[in-house]
Amino acid sequence: MIKNDPYALLNESGVAKNLLSDKAKEALSIYDETLEGIKEFPEDKALKDMAKQIGKAAVELLQEDIEKIKAEINDDEKTKEKKRVQKAQSKKIVEKADKTMDYLKECRIKLREDRKRKIAAGEIKAPVKKKLTTKLKEAMKKIIGMMPKAAQQDEQKIIRTEQAMQIFLSELKCIWGMNKIKPIADELKEKFDGLKEKVSTKKE
Repeated sequence: MIKNDPYALLNESGVAKNLLSDKAKEALSIYDETLEGIKEFPEDKALKDMAKQIGKAAVELLQEDIEKIKAEINDDEKTKEKKRVQKAQSKKIVEKADKTMDYLKECRIKLREDRKRKIAAGEIKAPVKKKLTTKLKEAMKKIIGMMPKAAQQDEQKIIRTEQAMQIFLSELKCIWGMNKIKPIADELKEKFDGLKEKVSTKKE
């Protein structure tokens, strides 16, 4: 887990992401891009250090946004007084937010340039773009993971879910004009066989 996680702050605050300002949303976007880079190059220490710095800047930006949103939601007398104070300070807040965004944008540029340099120098491999079959396989596996616990313990529901997903997969093959779905179908079968085996073991 990366220190200074803006999403942890957002979840703790209970504020919906769509209520955030454009600047806060862009800060999250830059943070997301950094995390994707870490997934591609998990051993890159410089990238992890940069992610911590970006996370810290994003947290500061979100904190101001969250406080402002909560003040608008809880519109009582104390909040109104706070709003008057905040209005007087708004210019400073905007200036600070602008500086934070400038810093985050610079970090994004540095990250992209550093990645290009390392790929050109052969220090790291260029990320391979995922094929449609790979993306579909990952999505189907996620759906299996979403099965309710009660359904995962019911063999009939496991069988019916597997049948529904295999039919869906066949339909997609025809609609999307895909050539190979057997590897996906085989992996789905393996996943469902594992669930059925767990149920059988419990019965014994």
